[in-house]
Amino acid sequence: MQVKNACARRASLQPRTPRIVGNNNSTTTSLDEQHAITTQILGFLLHPFIPPPSPTAKIADVGTGTAAWLLDLARSLPPTCQFTGFDVTPSGFPHESARPKNVTFKLHDMFVPFPEEEHGNYDVVAVRFVSSATRRGDFARAVGNLVKLLKPGGWLQWIDSVNFGLYCGVAGLSREACQEVYEGLEPFRSQAAGGENGKGEDDGGPVIGLFVRDAWPSKARAVRERVFQEQGLVDVHEDVFSTDRLQKPELRLREKGTRNIMDCFLGCLGELVGVEGSGWTKERLDALRVKVMREIDGGVYHTLDQVCLVGRRPEQG
Repeated sequence: MQVKNACARRASLQPRTPRIVGNNNSTTTSLDEQHAITTQILGFLLHPFIPPPSPTAKIADVGTGTAAWLLDLARSLPPTCQFTGFDVTPSGFPHESARPKNVTFKLHDMFVPFPEEEHGNYDVVAVRFVSSATRRGDFARAVGNLVKLLKPGGWLQWIDSVNFGLYCGVAGLSREACQEVYEGLEPFRSQAAGGENGKGEDDGGPVIGLFVRDAWPSKARAVRERVFQEQGLVDVHEDVFSTDRLQKPELRLREKGTRNIMDCFLGCLGELVGVEGSGWTKERLDALRVKVMREIDGGVYHTLDQVCLVGRRPEQG
């Protein structure tokens, strides 16, 4: 299998890439830690523009993974609220014994229209960190499907990442191993951009996701907001938070976040092991992992922009 075919196969798993979902303890811990760090950076579970849910509210979390966000929100709201987690795989779902009675889980891919019985059911629909590089056409299709889940007056909240960058905590550090990981992801970025030519002319190229870099942030913001508006949402607003926003050295957020993201990136590169022409072997990947963690120990860290988009379905129309 050639590199481009492997990347196409990986891209076909969208929106799961590059989140590593599984039911083993280390994966669950990593995803739950990602949730905890992100919540501290953003400072909210639901954006302040979204009114406090009523005691009978119905809330959906699409791409729920381990349901860390959904369960956290359920604990903060009355037990009379109803919560539903959707995902393409059940591998991250909490065990039934750990599920509150007002939380349920269903299998569904947000790029596929939801069943009609789900339409108009939810006061809030939330999406968090579901893609590596979602093209405009896919983004619009997903948003359109999600809007149909909303009651009139309901809100859509989409949180994702863009603009990955590597930095030194002190002078004189090497970032070579971490940079090698990021550069190794180029085949995936090219595939997401629309194939070998990287133009993505069919649907406008990538607009949101972990691998995306906004050449012109204000333009990228306008594109994302316009997609929300074109899908019928009003009161559309985008906030951008840097992962470096929260300065609490005792929490070691830089270190934990960097290890988290590098684990995800290395997992993506694992897809290329043994692929003809990739140059990636298990031995190379294992050795690189050791070097990456050593650089992080020394003070290398990453930042991301956390994008939060919200929009409301009109009461009529």
